[in-house]
Amino acid sequence: MFPFFDKSDFAGVPSQRSKRPIKEFEAAIDRAIGELVRADGACGVDLWSALANVRWHASNGAVVSYSFREAATLVAWVREEGDYILWYCSGPPGVVAPWIGEAMAVKGWSWTASD
Repeated sequence: MFPFFDKSDFAGVPSQRSKRPIKEFEAAIDRAIGELVRADGACGVDLWSALANVRWHASNGAVVSYSFREAATLVAWVREEGDYILWYCSGPPGVVAPWIGEAMAVKGWSWTASD
């Protein structure tokens, strides 16, 4: 039993859905380029570069960005193998390959470089 919480503490409390844009972005990544990333490790490097030090903007105004480690974790998730350490700093950060930018634009996402 948790010493600090009881089920009643959470009863009737809806989610604020603060992670929703991240879930939507990651689903779009998987649908748009997942097969390519799973088929070729070099595409995984491109994906890491397109996530680290980049802000992705949804057509609804949501913004998603990733730390170096979070970017590497997402690449491992898309590839369905390993973990972040395989992809951490695997390419130049902040470089969005045209094929990724174009595929994500079709899904309603654009990008800008992080400050």
